[in-house]
Amino acid sequence: MLLFTSRFSNPELKTGKYTAVRISVGAPRWNVGYPIAGAIRPLMPTGIFGRPEYAQVEAFRRAYIEMLNRAGTPAIREVLRYFAAAGNPVVLLCFEDIRQSGNWCHRTMFADWWYKRTGEMIKELPDPTPPPKEAYSPPKADAAAENEQLSIF
Repeated sequence: MLLFTSRFSNPELKTGKYTAVRISVGAPRWNVGYPIAGAIRPLMPTGIFGRPEYAQVEAFRRAYIEMLNRAGTPAIREVLRYFAAAGNPVVLLCFEDIRQSGNWCHRTMFADWWYKRTGEMIKELPDPTPPPKEAYSPPKADAAAENEQLSIF
């Protein structure tokens, strides 16, 4: 069973080579351009997503891992096998673009949790689009350049 994680906006999913499965609390409100085969509720961060007490990544991670532990590896494997039966790699989807620094997502937390329990690695599906640009911050001038007087003559 080959598993990946990704974001709904990854154009690689439009190739038709994958079974796309939603693990986000909400569904996309736009036409993603490929079929979504279903959703896996035990992998959704229901009840913790968007709550202020889980705004910090570590608090969210603890709560999400507790949810995964309650669901259990055997039950999750059974659902994953259901989607894998189509014969394509299964891609677990949510919204965040984690290629931009500072962004995080529960899908990578699930992948880490799964690997620790099964030894099976779940990689992020390669995304052919350029990564988002980082926010602009002006370059820092060195001290010598700051004190240099420029002349236009």
